[in-house]
Amino acid sequence: MKQCNTCKIFKSLDEFYKQSKRGLYGLRGSCKLCDNVVKKVYRVKNKDILIEKKKQDYQLNRDRYLDQKKQYRQANKGKINALVAARKLMVKNRIPKWVDKDHMWLIKEAYELAQLRTKLFGFSWHVDHIIPLKGETVSGLHVIENLQVIPGIENIIKKNKYGN
Repeated sequence: MKQCNTCKIFKSLDEFYKQSKRGLYGLRGSCKLCDNVVKKVYRVKNKDILIEKKKQDYQLNRDRYLDQKKQYRQANKGKINALVAARKLMVKNRIPKWVDKDHMWLIKEAYELAQLRTKLFGFSWHVDHIIPLKGETVSGLHVIENLQVIPGIENIIKKNKYGN
């Protein structure tokens, strides 16, 4: 048994992180529950700073990340092809019947705009579904009204979520 330095409750040793791993927040002697609460508060308070650090880290290590990505894709071609096929099918199933040629042309223009911005600005731009096609709480459609062209890092951070 050990007493948590934060909540002052005696808990079993398996409810504590190992002392050797002090971590980013320096909560030595706190139980896992208290440690996780403090970490969550820190991430919420410092969201913008953490996003900026992630962007800077990506820019500094961009070549290494791209090499790792290329090696993974070459080593796992079958898996990548299966994921791409599944994604294409999912997108196709999220296109409503009322979408016509003009609408599809606008969607293609959004993807071309993302490619153009990537070339012009020197960093990746993505076509993002504002309401994700396969979200946790809501699912959107693959229509021009649901698309936006945003920096790739913002899309990666957003993940498969709608809103904040």
